[in-house]
Amino acid sequence: MASQVPASPPSTGRIRRWLRRLRRGLLFIVLVLLVIATGQSDYRPTALDIATAPYRYSIVSWELSNLPHKWTRNIADLWPLQRDLSRAEEVDLVKNYFEWGSEERAKEAAFRRAKLSNTGQADNETTSQQKTLSYFSGALDRNRERRKELLPEVEGIVEEELSGVLAQEGFTVRWLGVFPPVDAVFGSPPNAMALSPRDRIYREDAFLLQTGLSDAVKDELEAVALKTEDLSAVVERIGGLAVYPSVVLDTSGLRNALEVASHEWVHHWLFFRPLGRNFGKSPEMLTLNETAATIAGEEIGDLAYTSLTGEEVTRPWERGNPARFDYAAQMQETLRRAEELLAMGDIEGAESYMEERRRLFVANGYNIRKINQAYFAFHGSYATRPGSVSPVGEQMRELRRRSGSLREFMDTVAQFESYGEYLEFLPLQEP
Repeated sequence: MASQVPASPPSTGRIRRWLRRLRRGLLFIVLVLLVIATGQSDYRPTALDIATAPYRYSIVSWELSNLPHKWTRNIADLWPLQRDLSRAEEVDLVKNYFEWGSEERAKEAAFRRAKLSNTGQADNETTSQQKTLSYFSGALDRNRERRKELLPEVEGIVEEELSGVLAQEGFTVRWLGVFPPVDAVFGSPPNAMALSPRDRIYREDAFLLQTGLSDAVKDELEAVALKTEDLSAVVERIGGLAVYPSVVLDTSGLRNALEVASHEWVHHWLFFRPLGRNFGKSPEMLTLNETAATIAGEEIGDLAYTSLTGEEVTRPWERGNPARFDYAAQMQETLRRAEELLAMGDIEGAESYMEERRRLFVANGYNIRKINQAYFAFHGSYATRPGSVSPVGEQMRELRRRSGSLREFMDTVAQFESYGEYLEFLPLQEP
């Protein structure tokens, strides 16, 4: 009688990966409790609060729904019958996942167009339109299902890749490895609603709303803010959210996902340092945090992309050939002129001008739903973006150029407890 062949033990690589995840799991619980503990104080609801209440995004609910799933899956990863993937297989799997994500976004757009074209159709055209809708719906379902199957492996591979880059860049703690551990969930981040006074561009408030809101709902909520509080408002989809684990958009390509996951990890890292702890102290501190996370996130994400795919990457400001329609220059011009009109007290003129410019961007392929004071107030927090005139973006890029390493740059910016400290530091960097 032939002897029974015992089940093969898990490979050394799989054991190492699982032990790293188990170690991260212990730290993960502590970090999640810290995030959940940062609640908001009681308030008297306004008309806008009541209107947005059904659409509010709950961080606590998200954590409670993702904690069991995330870490049960990590423990199951140790199961001996699971096979290791080769490096080439890992790369193909990750590329496929994000390519299918981009296809999903295109199919969703086509589905929305088909639904709009079906509205008000004559009865004799209904059957054809319904077949079109059914086709797009089925294609979307099939795409989502095959991506769902790949998701556990994809998240693990990306987390390991980013952890490797961060370790090389010196972001490790003795006995703990990379800290905080890299943890990301790929999916659909929430929307953000930003508010600004109409007579100037200023980020008065911003809060999270559920993902997947229709344009009609966004328009309705923005109208409530205008009518009841005379505030400019905009609802924008965000690319990521620095809860723990972070939420990262997965339908804009692999490179974007690596950059956003890196950006959110930097926020996690800053959470334990003066700059991050003072994130909400003032709009200026918000800008410092977001700009530092953007610059570092781009660098980490690019390194991870090259490490994973072998492809070198460049950034728009590194290229010498501007596009036919210079988005950055046009957006800067829009912001400059809008601020001039607002400074003269011409609120209606500024709003009319921004809507006119929005149509120009749409005509040139940039599908921007709304440009107003709140739009610039929201995007202005990211000083490296075209929608900002803050000097912080170029100041921090120069500081990065003068730093010997990414870790040195991050240690420098992480020390600031106030915007005043940052300004006092800048003259020390003059040549």
